[in-house]
Amino acid sequence: MNTMLHWSPTRQFHLHHEADDLFERFFYGTRDEAAQRAPLLPAVEGRIEDGTYVMQFSLAGVDPKDVAVSLMDNVLTVKGERKADHDSTGKDYFVREVAYGAFQRSFALPEGVDVAQVEAKSANGMLEVRVPAPRAATPRTIEVKAA
Repeated sequence: MNTMLHWSPTRQFHLHHEADDLFERFFYGTRDEAAQRAPLLPAVEGRIEDGTYVMQFSLAGVDPKDVAVSLMDNVLTVKGERKADHDSTGKDYFVREVAYGAFQRSFALPEGVDVAQVEAKSANGMLEVRVPAPRAATPRTIEVKAA
C-alpha cells in the first residue's frame, strides 16, 4: 500500500531555529503577543477515499487567491498567506490568538501520480486537494519463444 508522508526540507534545522528564538527572547524580549506565537501552520486532515488521496487544509480567513497548490517531483506543496489587518487604531484587543503570515505545507506522494488529475477547491475556509492514487503495477507474463 502506498502511503503519503509529511515532507519538510528544514526538519533537520528545526531544533537550531528554536534555540535561536529562545536566545533572542531571553536577551531582547518580545514586543507583543503576536511575536511569541508559532508561525502559521494550517491543520491538515488526509484520508484515502475510493482510491483517491483527499487532503483538507484548514484555511479560515485566507483568501483563495492567496493560496498556491503545486506538485513537483512527487511533492505536493500548498502555500499561501493569511493577511493581517495592520490598522489597529481604535481597536482595544484583550486577546489575539489568530496567526497571520505566510505558510507552506509539503507532503511526499507515491511515485506515479498523474499530475493532470490533481484537483483543488476551496469552500467555507477549507481547501480540499484530491490526488488520484497511482495504479499498482500489475505483473505481466511474457511468453518465452523458442529461437
